[in-house]
Amino acid sequence: MGVLIFVVIDNTVRYFNYNVTSIVTVKYVNDLTFPAVTICNYNLLRKSYSEQAFDEDLLEAFKIISPGGGQNSVNFTALKDWNITDDLIKGAHQKEDMIIECTWRSTRNCTADNFTQVLTDFGVCYTFNNPKDPNDALTVQQTGYDSGLYLRLNLEQYDYFYGSSKGAGFKIMLHKQGEFPFVKQLGFAVSPGFETLVTLKFTQLVNLETPYVSECVVAEDIQGFKYTVETCQALCKTKYILEGCGCRTTDLPAGPDISKVRFCSYGEIVQCVQPAMRKWAFMADLDARCNCSVPCFREVFTPRISEVFWPAEHITKALQDAFNSSESFLRKNIIDMVIFFEELNYEEIRQIAAYTFTDLLSDIGGYMGLMVGASLITFLEFIDFLVLGAIEYCQKHNMFKRRGKINISQSHLHR
Repeated sequence: MGVLIFVVIDNTVRYFNYNVTSIVTVKYVNDLTFPAVTICNYNLLRKSYSEQAFDEDLLEAFKIISPGGGQNSVNFTALKDWNITDDLIKGAHQKEDMIIECTWRSTRNCTADNFTQVLTDFGVCYTFNNPKDPNDALTVQQTGYDSGLYLRLNLEQYDYFYGSSKGAGFKIMLHKQGEFPFVKQLGFAVSPGFETLVTLKFTQLVNLETPYVSECVVAEDIQGFKYTVETCQALCKTKYILEGCGCRTTDLPAGPDISKVRFCSYGEIVQCVQPAMRKWAFMADLDARCNCSVPCFREVFTPRISEVFWPAEHITKALQDAFNSSESFLRKNIIDMVIFFEELNYEEIRQIAAYTFTDLLSDIGGYMGLMVGASLITFLEFIDFLVLGAIEYCQKHNMFKRRGKINISQSHLHR
């Protein structure tokens, strides 16, 4: 009985731990939705624009407010009201200059008009295949090199002035339509002088809601963006800056309400936003403050990247003539990139309960059956032992009585 009680308690505790396990299923389909493709130049400001639009104080200001900038001496009185957003947009590389060629599924030409401008954590970027209605997104019915997006891009390295990195190239992010692109955090880099092949793997993640340990949240969107943990945390950071500084920055998402708030001026960034971000980085109660649970449903595009040296020697001369430029220019500025699905299927990773209520009842019932069965068998064996013992006793007793009678009879005969 004590063993049965222990088993019931142990399995009940196991059930209320609400642990999960995952099952992976490969599903084959007739078509797949192509991801939104966000492209960012590593350089934030063009040299040609900066030299024309900025005076010495403004040029120095960009160095201070950019990553790695220090608190150098600068005229805050002259710059404190300067709104840098317009200059970031106007001074960024323009899509019409960067996108030389664009082809969809080898048959349809696309242009810079098919790209929309977006402010991200990597500056001004441009996104392909991100319509307002996700149902209007482009799809593919075939796989391979000729069934995706081909881009030929001009890095314009000759017009580099200042950016968040010492490198030269593009940062690319593939994401679901409606998601805010955290390019700096989640994107991958491509370099000039190579043809870059990006093969896609599509995955659906299905998590279990509370009370299971994943504690996912059912949310279609958040402040106008498709819900992700990164978006939730970024919006939380935006609200934190807004509360402390009364303005917002260009590198963080803003929903319908927050988008009405003005952008921070140069002085506010240096004197308020940067100190607030340093404090944020070491904040201990971020989980409680932001409460950003994983979504119950998430779709992810995983890129696999390979590169080949470009251009090949036998076509270099033709490209030089086409671009009216040198081989050095081609290798330093031009990028060929193809993005496509390798297989017409996707992987579903679905969480299921590791120990269900049915499992609990089954285990308890099994142990109870075992205990009851064991008790009944023991009882019957005990009865069997008593019966056999009684029979054996009776047999021995009768044997002794017969022997006694025989001995008495023999003694009478001898007399």
